[in-house]
Amino acid sequence: MKNIRLDKNEMPFLPPKTVQVAIYNSLKSINRYTPTEKVELLLELLSSYSTIEKERIILSAGSDILIKEFIFRFSHVDQIIIANPTFIIIQNSALQSDSELLKVRLSEPHFTFPTKLIENQITKPTLLVLDNPNNPSGKRIVTEDQLGILLKKEMLTVLIDEAYFEFSGNSVLPLIKRYPNIAITRTLSKAFGLAGIGLGYMLAGETIVEAFEGLDIMLPYPSVMGAISALQNKDYMEEFVEFVHKEKQTMIERLQELDANYYESETNFLLITTGIQNIAQRLAEKSIYVCPVSDYFGSDSIRVSIGTHQENTIFLEALQKLLSQK
Repeated sequence: MKNIRLDKNEMPFLPPKTVQVAIYNSLKSINRYTPTEKVELLLELLSSYSTIEKERIILSAGSDILIKEFIFRFSHVDQIIIANPTFIIIQNSALQSDSELLKVRLSEPHFTFPTKLIENQITKPTLLVLDNPNNPSGKRIVTEDQLGILLKKEMLTVLIDEAYFEFSGNSVLPLIKRYPNIAITRTLSKAFGLAGIGLGYMLAGETIVEAFEGLDIMLPYPSVMGAISALQNKDYMEEFVEFVHKEKQTMIERLQELDANYYESETNFLLITTGIQNIAQRLAEKSIYVCPVSDYFGSDSIRVSIGTHQENTIFLEALQKLLSQK
């Protein structure tokens, strides 16, 4: 049986031919640097898509690079606050800073970030970095209103990673127009299915834009052309998001029949608790790869991407067999 990969939260399908052809054609000029006019076109498309001025957009070869760079550039603060659990890149980047690190535990089952509690902690220069929706819970952990209250504190700088924005449909973007000390990172790796070419971007308030002046990241020509084509043909992304929502609901209904515990999700993955120890390894032995989350939960918990209908069915059948052996 071929490997079933449900561990990276990727799109399980190729993007449409138009996007593939745009990437392929760019290889004919691979000996040249990316033309400035193509980068400008990409900025204009992202500006229209994100409904924000292109001067507030910062590009990179992946949103993970922007997250690392953001934390590095603001690592002079006295403390960094992150959620626990959180996207591993956020945690690892924060750990590399000399600033005091405050990891705020998100309580099950809602995983809501305790903004009222944290408000009292912001008595010195602070960097708050959250993924929203959260990985691995799949939950929206903070709202625009909750974050707006915190942003009134001038000694606070905020980064919100919205890698799963297209699936959630919720964003704190309006805050960028009201406060200079907040930024949002997004990616084309998830809903747009371009994980293999790496294209991320940041939407930034005035203070953040100034802090990132001089950042010179060379974007690969295939990445830029693939992103341009994807944004010009984004109907396929919307169709994929709809597919994910339907498949996720089908999976949830099956998990309910199996009496497996799961958490409602605003993403293209589910956090599942099975009661089976070392469940990720047990599935890997069947060539089904899911993401273990034992660092935050028990070894009986896994994060599972929504794959093709066939992949999801194979996973559920394997899980059913393992559950019957408990």
